[in-house]
This record gives sequence, C-alpha cells and structure tokens, in this order.
Amino acid sequence: MDWIRVDGLEVRCIVGLHSYERHRPQPLHLDIALGLDLSAAGRSGHIGDSADYARVADAITALLRFREYRLLEVAAEEAAAFLFALHPSVGQVKMRLDKPEALAGRARSAAIEIVRSRGAFGATVEAREFGTRTEILTSREALIETIMIAPGQRAVFEEPTPRLEAQARLSRFSDVPLPSPTVSLGGAKSEYGKDEESTRLVRCLLLNAEQATSSNP
Repeated sequence: MDWIRVDGLEVRCIVGLHSYERHRPQPLHLDIALGLDLSAAGRSGHIGDSADYARVADAITALLRFREYRLLEVAAEEAAAFLFALHPSVGQVKMRLDKPEALAGRARSAAIEIVRSRGAFGATVEAREFGTRTEILTSREALIETIMIAPGQRAVFEEPTPRLEAQARLSRFSDVPLPSPTVSLGGAKSEYGKDEESTRLVRCLLLNAEQATSSNP
C-alpha cells in the first residue's frame, strides 16, 4: 500500500473536558497518513487519481473548527470517517492527535494514535429516489454521510442544526476532488443535484447542537 502523509498540521480548536477548555481554542498537532494505491496517479498525472494533501488538510481543519470536541478519541474517529467519505480511494487512515497544552508543566504533550481501515465503522447504504445515501459514522453528537445523486435527479434536505458539507460533480471520466468543506446553518431548505453529471455530497451533521456546536467556525 502507498501512503500520502500530512505531518505536523496545526489546528486551533475547542477540545477538552474542563470549563476553561470549553471557552478558548487551543492547538492540536496532527500527523495524518492515507493508505491508497498511487500507481494510477503516477501514470496519469491526474490529482483525481490520488488524494490532494492540501484538501486533506483543509477538510480536517474545517471539521475540527466546526465541532467542539470533549475527547481526542471522538475527534480522531470522526476525522477518519470524514476522510473516508471524502476520498473513496483511501483504504486506510493512520492519525496521531497531539494536545501540547494538556499536561502543561508536567509533560511535553498528550496524544492518541488510531489506525482505521475502510469498513471499520460498519457503513450502511440505502437507496433513495435521487440515488444512494451512505451513513459512514454516527456518534452521540454527529453524523457523517455521503450522498450520491444520479444525473438529472434532485435531493432536498431540511435539517434544524448546522452542518459541514462538501459537494462536487462527478465527471464521466474521473472522480473530481471535492472542494474544501463549508459550514451551512440549519433551518433552511437545501437543494442539490439536477445536473447532467452525478453529484457527490459529503456531510457532517450535528445531532446534539448543545454539545456539539462550535463557536469558532
């Protein structure tokens, strides 16, 4: 298996259990490795055959800033699921989350490391009138899913809470990388699709707004 690595990514976000951690962002340092076959990209020269490391960094930064995590374990699990949803060619994710201020004065940092393979979350696929919906991961606070909208079809959603989402049209010839995710506020009706090409939509929806809403999107 080949690997794409992003090492030393720094994101300032809300993470921690203590009250003082819930009201100010603090730094996290991340090392991310994506396992996939890079031979096609090596021959074609097309980024669509790989995973753009800049978009990987943008996606994880957007997710961590969108959410307010209490545990690094939850952040790592959701981040891995989000990367699998964004990059269908990725078969494995290795990730280290380092919290340098966690043990200030006692240790240089506290960290966790995880390794996840595609399918580890028990993703479920269901047919919809517009195409398919795949639920990648559901936690107590959030849902990560992929929506595939068939050419000419339309999908309409109306969720009461904010969501982080990225969407892209899928070319007939290659899987176009999704753009950086953006935050959409809840309560408004959203419409997707109705294009000549398929649309892939990746979303993180909050299930418990009081616990999971971020104050620093």
